[in-house]
Amino acid sequence: MNPEKRRPLIFDIHRYALDDGPGIRTTVFFKGCPLNCIWCHNPEGISFEPELYHQPQNCILCADCLSVCQQGAITINDCVRINRDLCDGCGLCAGQCPAKAMTIKGRYYEPEELVEILLQDVRFFDHSKGGVTFSGGEPTQHCLYLGRVLRKLKDRGIHTALQTCGFFQWDLFKTGLLDMIDLIYFDIKHLDPDLHFKFTGQSNKNILDNFSKLVDVARKKLVCSIPVIIGFTADRKNLESIAEYIGAKDNLSYRLLAYHPGAIIKASALGKKIASGLISHSMAADKYREIAEAFDDIVKKQRTTNRNKVSGVRCQEIVERL
Repeated sequence: MNPEKRRPLIFDIHRYALDDGPGIRTTVFFKGCPLNCIWCHNPEGISFEPELYHQPQNCILCADCLSVCQQGAITINDCVRINRDLCDGCGLCAGQCPAKAMTIKGRYYEPEELVEILLQDVRFFDHSKGGVTFSGGEPTQHCLYLGRVLRKLKDRGIHTALQTCGFFQWDLFKTGLLDMIDLIYFDIKHLDPDLHFKFTGQSNKNILDNFSKLVDVARKKLVCSIPVIIGFTADRKNLESIAEYIGAKDNLSYRLLAYHPGAIIKASALGKKIASGLISHSMAADKYREIAEAFDDIVKKQRTTNRNKVSGVRCQEIVERL
């Protein structure tokens, strides 16, 4: 199904976010992503459909969920067990759970309703020069809906940011969203096409094409985000390749993203298998710092090389004219 024909679902509205752009921000998380990254920090954002989120540590064994489940997906012995093959995500159990051990990830908001919620934080935006960030999942899978929300926010002078995996239809993005977004965090995960497909389930061709187009038309508001994932993206060859790729583009901002093991807990709550190779701890601070410094050095070296090449070409042009 074309994602634009689906009702866009939101799985979280996170207030007082300090890492999703300048100032104090409210971050809106969309459900649904064309990628299926092994290390995804927000596994509840991959599916386009509502999902049951089960936190057994909160369960008080009241059995209210069992009494309302019409699919026979719940059994209780010494604990609550959910048959995910039978569960249709209807949410009846979550509605009855007094301890919030069961919740549903994914709710539809009318654009006006969502904007009204976001504008409740406008005093924080004004004070801190913050704004609203759209994340996911992948917000650009809902360009028409997102465009309506962005227009209302821009009419109120709200700063807007987007976090994207880069897999989107360029024409829809350019005509419907680009002019209303002030800051774009664009993921570059792997330059090797085979490994990118292996780790994310999609080719990187569309992503790199879109990135190149944004470099040409919106470089000043573009930030390249590089996830540093042990065993997947954090190998020397990949990081060196990305650093050289970024360094070849002058005045392009970038940031490295450290792996967060919280995804493992969230995947478990969704009844999803944990991907082989994922670790249950963050990278040591000194190791991350070492990688970041090496990455910066390669970018700077590449940019120096580029400037020398440009200077050499210009000198040659002058000589040829003499």
